[in-house]
Amino acid sequence: MSSPVSIGISITDAVNFVALVGGECERLTDLIKQEVSRALLTPDLAKRYKANGAWIDSSDTDEHGWVCTDFGISLPIAAKPKRLTTSYVVIQISLTGVGIGALGNHEPLVHIGQWGHPIDLEEIQMGFPCDLDSGYDLSLEDNRLFRWVHSGCETEWCYSVRLTDLNCPDDVKINIIEPLKSLLLGDDVAQSLSGTAAVQYVEVVGNEGQYRIIPQS
Repeated sequence: MSSPVSIGISITDAVNFVALVGGECERLTDLIKQEVSRALLTPDLAKRYKANGAWIDSSDTDEHGWVCTDFGISLPIAAKPKRLTTSYVVIQISLTGVGIGALGNHEPLVHIGQWGHPIDLEEIQMGFPCDLDSGYDLSLEDNRLFRWVHSGCETEWCYSVRLTDLNCPDDVKINIIEPLKSLLLGDDVAQSLSGTAAVQYVEVVGNEGQYRIIPQS
């Protein structure tokens, strides 16, 4: 049986660790904002898109409102020559909850995509099982990229990486910035995600909208 002293030490250590993780997530979102904004100014992307406003931040907490469980950032972009916002670059960091709810997964995930609406972590977020009642056709390409197709909207897509695979600026460049640039330009999915740590999924037969993460080899 654990002593009251050891339990108290564990509580303090756990709170300190949660605070550390939260601070690291905030620094990560700041770095991603900076690098994505810079990427949109590169010649290839600048020909097609322009940032159309400021980043939109969102966050969510656990059921007690005490611990932050999800972070979302969304950047409105316009496809040239249009002036109005046509889509959003979205990044969602999920530490627990539906954002990591693929079967067999017990790790924080980062979801990267291009959607028609900004993340609000209420109605608009990446979560499992995926909602199939919104009139979209959902497909999984190369086991790594979810694509939503709707006749009245632009195609939306999203892929994921494990938070623990983002340990330095080079990891962010390799796993988020370069693939994002390539996918925004319409490049092949397999080519765009080659050499990245993108999570591989497989559909769960008989469980509509649910996916299982393929373990890392």
